[in-house]
Amino acid sequence: MADTRLEVLWFGAPPAEATAREFRQRNLNIRCCDASVPIEPTNACAAVFWFGKNIPEDVLRAANTHARTFVDSGLRIDLVADDDETMGRVQVAPGSVLKLPGVVARTDPPAYSLAENIARHDAGHRPYAALQIEVARNGEPVRDVDEILFKRAFAQCSRIVLEELTGGLSQARVFAVHMTVHTSNAGAWPQPAFAKLDRCDKIEAEYRNYSEYAEKYIPFGLRPNIHHRISGAERSLLVGNFVDRSESLWKLVRSNLGGRAITSLIEETLGGWRDQAYAQDPVKGSVAEAMIGARIFQPDLLKSRYSEDAMRLGVKADPIAMIDQLRGLEQRYRTAPAHGDLHGENVRVRNDHAIVIDLASVVNPAPLTTDLAALETWLAFQLPPERDPRIYEDTVWADEIDRVYAPEAFLHPPGRCDPTSEFCWMSNVVRQLRRMGIAIQSCPTEYQAAVAVQLLRRCQWDDGPAADRFRRTKGYAVASQLTQALLNKG
Repeated sequence: MADTRLEVLWFGAPPAEATAREFRQRNLNIRCCDASVPIEPTNACAAVFWFGKNIPEDVLRAANTHARTFVDSGLRIDLVADDDETMGRVQVAPGSVLKLPGVVARTDPPAYSLAENIARHDAGHRPYAALQIEVARNGEPVRDVDEILFKRAFAQCSRIVLEELTGGLSQARVFAVHMTVHTSNAGAWPQPAFAKLDRCDKIEAEYRNYSEYAEKYIPFGLRPNIHHRISGAERSLLVGNFVDRSESLWKLVRSNLGGRAITSLIEETLGGWRDQAYAQDPVKGSVAEAMIGARIFQPDLLKSRYSEDAMRLGVKADPIAMIDQLRGLEQRYRTAPAHGDLHGENVRVRNDHAIVIDLASVVNPAPLTTDLAALETWLAFQLPPERDPRIYEDTVWADEIDRVYAPEAFLHPPGRCDPTSEFCWMSNVVRQLRRMGIAIQSCPTEYQAAVAVQLLRRCQWDDGPAADRFRRTKGYAVASQLTQALLNKG
């Protein structure tokens, strides 16, 4: 194949004839490199750094200089030492690259073993150096160090335009990728792709989640289907198909048109997970404790500013005491896999069908009410883009929150909102999700406790504009009120 990468970059003493022969038998071409000159890894599938007993400084320097670039280009890297003592010295050398993904340390390996492991490594397509990468609507450019991942993933393209899909509180970037292809007989403009750029460990976990939780449990057309995982030294890229001509659930809900999509999301898209809750009897214990155990909420990350700011709203609840009270509740709940970070911008909608595009935070087991409470609180407390982010207190919004999050609204869903209210859309989506939550809870306090925990979870972050901080403070106050009502029920 024209795209096959058969070159092995070799640093240090030249390979022995027996070693070179093993590589030739596997159609691998060794290129001995001078560490002092620039190295072009485009045609290579691997790099070997060979350390003799004296650990040549130029070889060690070359490993530290080139390793990250090589990993970003898809190469396997073997650090080879003559003996264990030498390898120990390599491992403790300043700037050691052993922690990089794709780097393997070996002591005096058999020639056939070294060659065979490299021959089995799939370095992927050659990066297309001339690829034009643009971000739609003058968006934030891709970092220079990340461009190589796109050049590997979209090596068949001459141009890609990245349409950023925002949302969530992580540092990941998610894109719809519109491609112009120069290598296809079928045409220049294929369907757009989905691409997610994040830390290597997070992409690796999400890739496993797609394999374990999505392929067998989420219908084919209601999830991205992953094509590539492009691994780099610090960041990796997940690439799959994308649903064109779709819109975010967040946008649809704010238009007061999200009802059918939410039903599709819970009943169809995530239905395969949620059905698992009925394969066993309900669990006895605290919903909050279960959510903390699943790391959906991490109390040690709670920002103190929200309990302090809530005092201006007349709320004096101590966060530690509140969490202990929630953890001490005696409850019953069913468990199932949960998305773990369900919100309005990691769900896309087309023809009322909901498609999840982010499975980085899947947890199992978790209380069945976890995802419903997450989506409800996100849609109710997230700052809409049309609101002025500089205005701290939004009293109109806060008044409607007081109504729909009153403790009695968890005994039965809140009544309808004035249809002329600017937050009628919010009230309607809360009512819909509240009905679902109350209907599937295994005890009268389960959904209320799950909502309280999800509101506290939002207080793990203190970034964003002033309006965001007010909404989180309000959420803390509501969580306090709901917790106190739960204690009174007991």
